[in-house]
Amino acid sequence: MLPPELTNKTIVLLSQNGKVFLNWEYGIPLESVHGYTAGQLFRITDYNERDRVLYLKPDGKAPKDGHHLTYEKYGKMFESMQVARIVIDQSRMPVIKHITTASGHTQPISVRYKQPPSPPPPQFTQPPPVSFETPKPRSNRFAEFLNFDLRNAEFDEGSIKFRVKVKRVFQHVEVTLQNPAVRKYFDAIKNYIWKLFGSKKTPCTITFEMVDQKCLPVSIDSCDLLQLDGSILQQIRNEWIHEVILSGDRDDILSLDDLVEAVKDETTTTETIWNELMQEDKTKHYHHIRFLSARQAIDVQKLSISSKPFSFVFVIRQTKGIFIVWETYNTLEATYIWKIASTEDIPMKFGLIQSIRKGKRMQYRNKKEKDFYFINHDYQQPLNGFHKWKEMLENILNQKNLTVDSEF
Repeated sequence: MLPPELTNKTIVLLSQNGKVFLNWEYGIPLESVHGYTAGQLFRITDYNERDRVLYLKPDGKAPKDGHHLTYEKYGKMFESMQVARIVIDQSRMPVIKHITTASGHTQPISVRYKQPPSPPPPQFTQPPPVSFETPKPRSNRFAEFLNFDLRNAEFDEGSIKFRVKVKRVFQHVEVTLQNPAVRKYFDAIKNYIWKLFGSKKTPCTITFEMVDQKCLPVSIDSCDLLQLDGSILQQIRNEWIHEVILSGDRDDILSLDDLVEAVKDETTTTETIWNELMQEDKTKHYHHIRFLSARQAIDVQKLSISSKPFSFVFVIRQTKGIFIVWETYNTLEATYIWKIASTEDIPMKFGLIQSIRKGKRMQYRNKKEKDFYFINHDYQQPLNGFHKWKEMLENILNQKNLTVDSEF
């Protein structure tokens, strides 16, 4: 069946080196083209898809360099059809004769005639050998090296989808890369993943196939995203911790649970992120924060964090009341403690922390507000003064041995 795009179209074919070419690269043996005459313009009449035979008829003289237009408009289509033979009907080919007019001038005329019937074919007991070789079908597959922007990729469980521009066929194609190590939460932190690879543009080599003039991906032969193994996943998680938690630029005080929600899976939980943070070599207040987290009243308030500087906000419930404790992660700050009457006061104190963390801490401390305490760390002592700090904190929580001055 002849594609509509080729129906009744005129083309010019070029013969060179024993082949007749249908585009700049795709040619078939001259012996597979019946009735070909150089310099003719041909009109397409039919196509036998099963035998891959293209039928043409002469349509006059070919324009100069007419094959250029043919290759540009129809070349890729002919190649995708894998034309194996061409049959040109010469039965109505115009024949040029000359006559002499009454004035004595000679001029050409075009005469059409019917080709005489062919003689009956000879009888063979065995079928005659084929006089030409059917060309092997050309592969419609090709590989191309290209880049895509990782920030525009879509991460899902076990796969990454992205779009690429295939230069050879001038088409945009959607590609899916399969990797069981990929997690859906990567989509929320893909801006950090490209930093791990060092470039926003991700190079890859992909094999494509042309099917009905549509470019389809066959395989991804090379791509950095195929190498997302366990060690890289750990680096991604560490990068997320550094960028989102430690270096975050948030104004709100948020629960650690809410922040970790974007990256949660069977191996990444609030507990695993907490354990990553709570390594002794990463924080000056390792023992202090561990002690406070064990006293956290999780039924009242989830463990919360703040930024600028990165710090933890704990809620501790004692028989003497409820206390809010603000402890920084890795800066030389004092521990701030407030005693509150009820849980309804928690949002107000969170707002106060947001206010004084922006360089107003000393001014606030000098006010000596009621039920406010702070403990300076003694970094000259073992464990950065943890034991002395713990004794002072317990006195505050139990409301024992308190002095008029709120400083400890």
